[in-house]
Amino acid sequence: MAAILEYFGTLPEPCPRCVHHVVVAPGTTTYRFKANGLTIWLDTYLDRPSVLAKYMRPEDVEEADYIFISHAHFDHLPGADIIAKKTGAIVIANGEAISLLRSRDVPENQLIPVAGGERIPLFLKADREKAIMGEIEVAPAMPGAPPRPADKFAAMDVHCWPALHCFMPMVDGHPPEYIDSLTDYTGQTGPYTCTVDITNGMKWGIMRLGELIPPEQQDESVRSTIEYCNDREKHLYSHFDGGQMAYNFLIGPGKTMLWSAHMGAYEGVMKRIEPKPDIAVLALAGRANLDGRPFDGSAADFQVKQLNWLGEPATVIWCLHDQCSLRPFYIDTKGADERIHKETKSRVQYLEPTVPFTL
Repeated sequence: MAAILEYFGTLPEPCPRCVHHVVVAPGTTTYRFKANGLTIWLDTYLDRPSVLAKYMRPEDVEEADYIFISHAHFDHLPGADIIAKKTGAIVIANGEAISLLRSRDVPENQLIPVAGGERIPLFLKADREKAIMGEIEVAPAMPGAPPRPADKFAAMDVHCWPALHCFMPMVDGHPPEYIDSLTDYTGQTGPYTCTVDITNGMKWGIMRLGELIPPEQQDESVRSTIEYCNDREKHLYSHFDGGQMAYNFLIGPGKTMLWSAHMGAYEGVMKRIEPKPDIAVLALAGRANLDGRPFDGSAADFQVKQLNWLGEPATVIWCLHDQCSLRPFYIDTKGADERIHKETKSRVQYLEPTVPFTL
């Protein structure tokens, strides 16, 4: 069975200020991934602010074996609780996301918290049910633990790795209207700049937009974001990312896909990931975060380094890249594409929303 990836983002019309055929924004990372008989969701941000296109509601998802969450922010985690309870999917995510899902009564046997370094076998739902019924061999476990199939029944493996959230470049105290992937960012940060700034920006900024921006100054995009974030009953998320995660899917010999949903990484981790991915789904947004510190250089510079660490995977698919309801509204990806094609063996592949792409 071929591995298939479907992208559930929104590509806006090309911006007249940019010359690339695809102009995208720092938005989301939601994909449906099918391989080896499994249906896997990568983030679940299907319901979005009203100004953004929506292709499917979480309530309409009929099939999911596993859900992987990159982090617990408002444009990544929402929908996971709905899909998990409807389909019985197992959710693999950081502790913050798992705690939120637990608070929504997602069953404990469907929750696997990770922090990085874990190796997890993934099973067909039919085999998981057979293990519960005692119809197939099960793996050793503590007394009272829910039975799971023996490792030999795994349809594929996933390796979980710690990653980092990007930083948001600011211009006169505000995010820029758009970002060019060739823009160099150097210095201009305080001695304690770190992802705590992202947490505070979420808690005291995005989650309080209705208080910070007078009603007469709120355009449709801002109003739709305020409405979305204020609906905490429907949209499950945290101001704290909970620890960014990256996942390396071992589909089969010579078939490995890495998904890293923010432009931040630990150099040592990326260099040591094995097996090296054949396909890398990587974020291209914001200012890169290298080893917990703002990266000096452009997004293109960072991605060339990252692809070298990863062994120059044959195919690169950008993520965190659909239209955004807040600034920055879009990213000009041309510079990063050209640098990668010139300086590495990797090639960038763009996906059309909801159109299955065969990996």
